[in-house]
Amino acid sequence: MFHRVLPYKDVIDNMLMSNSDSIQLMLSTGEWQQLQHVKDFLKAFFDATVKLSCSYTPSAHELLQHLFAISKVYRDIRELENRDETLAPIVQAMTTKFLKYWDDVPLVTIIANCLDPQWKVKYTVKMMQKYKENLGLPAHNEEGRVNYALETMFNLYNSRINVARPASTRSSAGSGSHHGLLDELRDEDDLDENASMNELKSYNLGMVEKHPVDILDYWKRHSSASPTLAMMARDIFAVPVSTVPSESCFSSANRILTDKRSKLGPNVFERLVCMKDWIDAENRTQHFVPGETSSCAETQGSGTATEAESDDEEYDPKDTELWYLRKNY
Repeated sequence: MFHRVLPYKDVIDNMLMSNSDSIQLMLSTGEWQQLQHVKDFLKAFFDATVKLSCSYTPSAHELLQHLFAISKVYRDIRELENRDETLAPIVQAMTTKFLKYWDDVPLVTIIANCLDPQWKVKYTVKMMQKYKENLGLPAHNEEGRVNYALETMFNLYNSRINVARPASTRSSAGSGSHHGLLDELRDEDDLDENASMNELKSYNLGMVEKHPVDILDYWKRHSSASPTLAMMARDIFAVPVSTVPSESCFSSANRILTDKRSKLGPNVFERLVCMKDWIDAENRTQHFVPGETSSCAETQGSGTATEAESDDEEYDPKDTELWYLRKNY
């Protein structure tokens, strides 16, 4: 609501000044500034909620970035308290709640951010250090912690790949190929721990992507050069950060079992819920609720799908997840 009111600050003031009975309702300059601070404070939470609740794109690698954005807002508000203590009780309560869950960021979240080619280990470590600084937490050897977590998971996945390699090597060597010995020697070199670690080092030492990339497509293209990291990315990015999409499936039951349809048997009811979710998943409309617009669309300011179809020139379909619904897709 604040983001819709603040642009009309002057209009509201002029309207209240035109009526002598309403002058007392006018907000002072300081109160308007407080509204702006509250709006900026809540926007970080709103953006994180909407972005991480989407289910058609990976979100695991974005969680740490949103946590950092929220910690930065906490820091800014804390600095503002020196001049204005109005928000102090609210911010203090929210900070306590936030630290209860995110005092120690899960290692899988850190690893997911490392697998983002825009961040890798170097910038993930720097972000973790600033994250701790923003929240006033001690930062103890964040670089060593991040590297240890990433290398531990890498070695685990690499061991799985190496277990499967000897079988294929023996089958190819037993086929009578004159390259059998050379293949065996190459596989022995691949099994060397130092040789496998070169994959991780070359990824971290490589150039950082300057622009956002399709992270699934990136690891698909680099699966040959970095098979272990690609396998890690496949497993990590398959897990959604939020449970909102799965919970929305159960909440849809309230729209099937209504006052006018209250005698459905449990078997029929289960089939209807499952079929609706499967059809919505195929059409990529699981976020849609009858009579409401998608939160993902509103965040990007692109409007609903109906508005998009009627105004193709102003709507960029790839700004939101709704571009899958385009007629020409």
